[in-house]
Amino acid sequence: MTGTWGRKLRDNGLCLALLLLLPLGVHLVPWLTDSVSQDASPLLEMPIWGNYASSDETPGSPLSAWQLRTSWPAYQFISNNRSTPSALQWNPTVALGQPFLANIQNRCFSPFSVWFYLFDFGLAMFLSLLSKSIVAGWIAFYVARRYGFTPWYALIAAFIFQSSGPLFIWGMEPLSDSLVWLPLLLLATDRLILGQFRAWPGVAFIVGLMVFSGGLSLVAVSVSVMALYMVFRRLRDHKRAHLKGALPGYLLGVVAGLGLAAVQLLPYAELLREGNAVDHSYPWAFDNSLLLGLFGPSYYHAITGGDNPLVHVFFVGVVPLLSLGIWITLRRLVDKPIRHRIESLFFATVFVAAVPVIFRELLPEIHGLRLIHPVYYLAGLSFPLALLVASIVETWLHLNADQCKRALARMAMLLPFYWGGLLAVFIYFSRDEAGSITIHWPTFGMFTLVSLALALLFGGTLLYPKPRILITGMLLLLVLNIVWSTGSWYPRSPKTDIFPQTDVVRVLQEADARVGGTARMAAWPLLGNQIPTLYSPSTVELNGTRRFLDQVDANPLLQRRAAVGTLLLQKEDIQGEYAPVRADLNIVDVFDSGLVLFRDNGALPRLRMVHEVETSVEEASRLQLGSLPVVPGAVLPPLTGSTEDSIRITDVPRNDALDLEVKTGHPGVLIVAEAWYPGWQARVDNVPVPILKVDGALRGVELGAGTHRVSFRYESASLRWGGIISLVFLVVFLLGFYRAARRPKSRF
Repeated sequence: MTGTWGRKLRDNGLCLALLLLLPLGVHLVPWLTDSVSQDASPLLEMPIWGNYASSDETPGSPLSAWQLRTSWPAYQFISNNRSTPSALQWNPTVALGQPFLANIQNRCFSPFSVWFYLFDFGLAMFLSLLSKSIVAGWIAFYVARRYGFTPWYALIAAFIFQSSGPLFIWGMEPLSDSLVWLPLLLLATDRLILGQFRAWPGVAFIVGLMVFSGGLSLVAVSVSVMALYMVFRRLRDHKRAHLKGALPGYLLGVVAGLGLAAVQLLPYAELLREGNAVDHSYPWAFDNSLLLGLFGPSYYHAITGGDNPLVHVFFVGVVPLLSLGIWITLRRLVDKPIRHRIESLFFATVFVAAVPVIFRELLPEIHGLRLIHPVYYLAGLSFPLALLVASIVETWLHLNADQCKRALARMAMLLPFYWGGLLAVFIYFSRDEAGSITIHWPTFGMFTLVSLALALLFGGTLLYPKPRILITGMLLLLVLNIVWSTGSWYPRSPKTDIFPQTDVVRVLQEADARVGGTARMAAWPLLGNQIPTLYSPSTVELNGTRRFLDQVDANPLLQRRAAVGTLLLQKEDIQGEYAPVRADLNIVDVFDSGLVLFRDNGALPRLRMVHEVETSVEEASRLQLGSLPVVPGAVLPPLTGSTEDSIRITDVPRNDALDLEVKTGHPGVLIVAEAWYPGWQARVDNVPVPILKVDGALRGVELGAGTHRVSFRYESASLRWGGIISLVFLVVFLLGFYRAARRPKSRF
């Protein structure tokens, strides 16, 4: 007994150690060579960083450019403000400012974001990607072991899941943070199906983790997949599957999981109420040819000639897809409980994955579903296929003579049709617009080579049934699968290429003011260099900010009202929309990249007093350069004569706090040229006062004549109430977990 236990411990430990190889090879090796395992080259193609001399001449990918604009700046903001956590509540550098913790896509509460609270951006990125890949492999291994696979077969399942596209290539996207926990959600759901109602805390814990990880869309899809999984399990296994008791427990777990994440969900709901989510649709079209990405990005690129980054998220690999044909021939010989489990999960996942394929044109018209991009429907395909491959390998090595004959007969009859069908898919998508077919022979050759290698591997182990040979051979094929299918091991960039200091960046940082100008700045992640801009790369845009920017598009000098005194323009901007106001601008610097920096001396200060205002709400939608500020609700006496005002900052300003001393000789409105938002509170002489909305977007408070001490604080009520709700559900979760822990564990 001691020897058996020791051998299991050794095998488990060795398999877990082997699951470190892919993450270490992909992430640690570049780090030791002063690189990061991400592609920063698109950054250097932008005019802001265009004069930076990089040691990497590799052209950037559209996916990298997208991540540079969305994911990287958010992580950089966390890392920059890690010494003052309260500063993370509000981000003043994005447009007119907006709440940061509230945006679920920023992944502020994700377990894999903790590194950004501890270290600088480069090191934190390395540790986040490394830990994510390791945890994904270990979780998949643990779940496979719980389902009865021996360590070495569980290793195959874990490796396939760990190297799937969402985790291996899209490691910086919110999708990857959430997908890591999907196998555990399956495990918790299975406990409910087997009649363990007290297992609902497991569902709650995983749903909460997935929400905190920024994958609200993936949570919706995963919850649907698991609900279908329970139905399919009931249809396949009437004796063991208890649907009537499982559904209430599952719903309780989902609701409790959302309650645990209320500290994130309530602020996000408030943000969506005040703004417009612009992140749910990646800027690339989804079409059925992307399904070639299941084989690998290189197959898609070679056959279609396309360059759609969405193809990476579908990557599972040729080996698992070819193995599906072997499963069809062996399924009757697989242990019945594991067969029911794998097939139910596979059918549920494929059923959901087929939704965007079949209803691609209809989904954008359905309220709610249009917020979920098609990539989320297909992201979970890798784990059922991983379990399927592990089950095939284990079953194959335990066939007796009679079973071998039956299996070979079925293979001879079915495999040619299935593998031929996969080739037909290649041929179908190889057609050009004229309908003619152009065969990409290297791709077809590699597909054929992998097919023959798989056939030889299974055929050889039929004659010489050694687990070590089949397991090692499968792992080698899977590694080959990654190298060929992805085109390379992984992108790399020198550490110095991450938001480097250039002449333009240096001048903008020295300006210490919000930068406006060309609308192209919306695609430039200046937040990475701590440069505040009028245009926002954020995934949510406040409604007031959007309305203000729409008017700026028609009248560029309206930027003055937002305290934009520095304008960064390209040649086409100067000759285009800024041509009528060119005489009002002074050139500060001209850069080699073609950018020109202007100083607008007519820009209004960030903090200012006004004594005459418009109070009509409609006026906020038709602002003019010289018109009065629009402040609905303000009641000011007529201004007679002139008055002198002074505004002094009395304490070190923070992102979420501002203390002022204001002297004015006449009642007026103190304007702060930052976004109005419900969480902001103001006190005048220590007395709470309402914050007024100025020009439909900015903040202001009404002041009487005299000297006043004014303080602004961002204290989000939604964050506070969300925290209280999360604590309540945490108590409920712990009580449920305690009761479940006292119940004897049952085996799967």
